[in-house]
Amino acid sequence: MEQIINLLVNQIKDKNQIKDLEDKLIIEKITKYFLTNGDIRKKLEKEFSKKENKIIKSKNFKEIVKIIRKEIGIIYGSFLTSDFDKREKYLEQSNNLEDTKVILKLHKSTRERVDFYDEIFTKIFNWKKPNKIGDLCCGLNPMAISLIKEKLNKTPEYFASDINPKDMDFLNLFFNKFNVNGFAKSYDLTKLDILKEKQFQDCDMIFLFKALDSLEFIKKNCTKELIQNIQSKNIVVSFPTKSLVSKKEFKIEKRNWFIKFIEENNFKYETFEIENELFFLIEK
Repeated sequence: MEQIINLLVNQIKDKNQIKDLEDKLIIEKITKYFLTNGDIRKKLEKEFSKKENKIIKSKNFKEIVKIIRKEIGIIYGSFLTSDFDKREKYLEQSNNLEDTKVILKLHKSTRERVDFYDEIFTKIFNWKKPNKIGDLCCGLNPMAISLIKEKLNKTPEYFASDINPKDMDFLNLFFNKFNVNGFAKSYDLTKLDILKEKQFQDCDMIFLFKALDSLEFIKKNCTKELIQNIQSKNIVVSFPTKSLVSKKEFKIEKRNWFIKFIEENNFKYETFEIENELFFLIEK
């Protein structure tokens, strides 16, 4: 079975956007798939014993590759630009925080948001002023720290997290290079083990920008449990108002489940919208 899993990993990663994703994350997805699809696993093992060299052409093999790639794409790969792997080069060439703003354009979410950060942070920090920000499913969002500093008149502590450890290593390089009191660590939010992380527990404002749709696709209702158990009273959630790929607009009804969840928990909230993104400012 180990040989089949290794072949699946290699085939799944044979795509530029996820080539740098750690193997163990993909192996977890494959293992989870096999746990709920034991019949497919048995068929694949049987096929492998008969035609080992041709297994990648198997219908079952191709289907698994397609399913796992789709799942990883929804939570990770679809947000990366073709130039994402240039981030280390740009960081090395940067002499100050202003220079690093170009790196924000290497991730699709921050590239869409880059011209609106001034408005976003003005509205968020007029609402509440944090001492330590926890940025979940962060992408490259922490690299807007100079804009955060400008709006808060101070540099808050920062805890950043996303699914790929290599991306968190990059953010730690960024924090260290510019002496930002920040720390990045990878977590799969669907497992909720981030709630035990001391660096996260100390945060007094949490960002969850364009994260909930992807998490709910992987594990339904996990975001409700996450938000209910976050210690911070102040949470900023955002949703895309248009599809990242097709640019098709989402109807407001698509967010009714979230509004209902907030109201059922008696959380206070207010909203604002920029082009392509709807924000909820939530006080628990």
